[in-house]
Amino acid sequence: MATLPGSLLPGSIVQEPTNYRRSPEISEFERVTYPFDARDSAAPASGAKADTQPVEELRISHSGDYLPSFVGDWYHRIHLIPARIDLGNVISPVERRLEVWNAYLEAHTLNAIEATATDGLTLSGPPQPPLDFGPLQTRLYRFTASSRGAPLIDARYTFRFASGLVAVLPVTGRRVVVFGIRPNWAAGITERLEWLTEVLEAHDGTEQRIRLRQMPRRGFEYGFLLEGQDARVLDHLLFAWGGRTYCLPVWTDIAYLAEEVRAGATALQVQDAANSDYHPGGMAVLWRSVLDNEAVQVLSVAGNTLTLNLALGRSWPAGTQVFPARLARLDGQTAVRRPTDTIAEGRCRFTVEDLTAPAVSEPGPAYQGYRIFDWPPDRSEDLEDNWQRKLAVLDHGTGVRGYDDESGTAQMGRRLAWLLPDRSQVSRFRAWLAARAGRANPAWLPTFESDLVVTRPVATADSGLTVRNVGYSHFVAGHPQRRDLVLRTTAGVFYRRVTGADELSADEELISLDAPLGVTVAPAQFLQISWLELARLDQDAVELFWETDQVARLQLSTRTLSS
Repeated sequence: MATLPGSLLPGSIVQEPTNYRRSPEISEFERVTYPFDARDSAAPASGAKADTQPVEELRISHSGDYLPSFVGDWYHRIHLIPARIDLGNVISPVERRLEVWNAYLEAHTLNAIEATATDGLTLSGPPQPPLDFGPLQTRLYRFTASSRGAPLIDARYTFRFASGLVAVLPVTGRRVVVFGIRPNWAAGITERLEWLTEVLEAHDGTEQRIRLRQMPRRGFEYGFLLEGQDARVLDHLLFAWGGRTYCLPVWTDIAYLAEEVRAGATALQVQDAANSDYHPGGMAVLWRSVLDNEAVQVLSVAGNTLTLNLALGRSWPAGTQVFPARLARLDGQTAVRRPTDTIAEGRCRFTVEDLTAPAVSEPGPAYQGYRIFDWPPDRSEDLEDNWQRKLAVLDHGTGVRGYDDESGTAQMGRRLAWLLPDRSQVSRFRAWLAARAGRANPAWLPTFESDLVVTRPVATADSGLTVRNVGYSHFVAGHPQRRDLVLRTTAGVFYRRVTGADELSADEELISLDAPLGVTVAPAQFLQISWLELARLDQDAVELFWETDQVARLQLSTRTLSS
């Protein structure tokens, strides 16, 4: 307000006490003592005008707390209704409605909808972003889940707005049906691994091998014997899901829950996980019966602890069986016999679809560029050798047949069997098979026979062996397929190459080695001397026959190559 100099005349204005409702300047008058000099008020006065507007208002502050209300719950945010979608087990197409509500009192623009892991899922409805949402506007989307797609659904839809607002819709579920028909162990389980190799053989018998399959195909075959309710469930499993992918427990890798696991748990404790078929991203099954089971996805494996991708849907008591699992499809025809009206007996064969690269290992020492597989076979079964030659028969039908030995050497094949007493041995052997990749990669294999018998002591610096005459110097004498030895003695195991041979007498011949043994060894100290052969598998498919969940047998056919 304006300020003018002057005097307060008697009786004109009464000064009042300070009032906070009025500008404090109003009370800033000075009282004039009566009588006063009339000249003070009668004479005109001059001065500058000061504008004091606007007048600052008095402010009052209070301390307090925010009391949430319904307004804060519903407004000034983006709502997804429902906030998450749990599809459960999807065995047929599922459709849900999704509502997106802009609960702000101003408009927002949807810039993008980012979809993650939405295999087999579809979100449709309003036009594609950018899309304006008016104040308090709602838009409806149609969400569809197909029965075909990833076995476990763990998807995310992220709605991003131009103003920086983000709303996330989690979608979970499963598309698997557990084939919970347990095997009849009386007939065992056959596990089949199949590589694929193209072998190009030259005229002289040498060959080039080309590996055609990155990972081996895998399958399981086993028989079952069911009674009552389980037999009826089998009918429906085959009827409704026979053309689709099952979640098949790997029955050989059984483990048990040591204690109860509550619903919502995200970790499982199992036994011997290192020698079982658990792997990150794979499946596991908690099993109590044909219908009472649950499939889960393994996020990671640390020791014997499985961390799950999704929480368990229910609680499982101690003693529940836990298996690693594979996605598998029934292969061929499944024949089921019905001895009675409540019993079903049959055999099923599965082909695994979620293949993973097997662990590869090359046990044994290195020798002449390859590893030695010195794993004695099971002699409870007779070993079998096959001798063949690459002969071309010239037969014109009018005279004596002629023969052309194209390679000029024998093709030796062997059939060996092994008994693997526990899962760790199975894992080691499986890793060696993976290194072979069917017929692709050779290795050194002993004949596991007592091929030579030493007749005289061998001194430390001796570079030869005196052995019983077996006709080596006369018939073979350093042939590329028969010139390497494994010598098992009480002083150690030695691998040596034969560099020459001489017949000493009708009973003895001298075998020259590329290096002395370095120790003195008497004839009685030689346990076994076997020929060492560079060989490859003569088959791309290998079958492991599981007699129990620990013991497995297998047979391999090998073929000797030129070293």
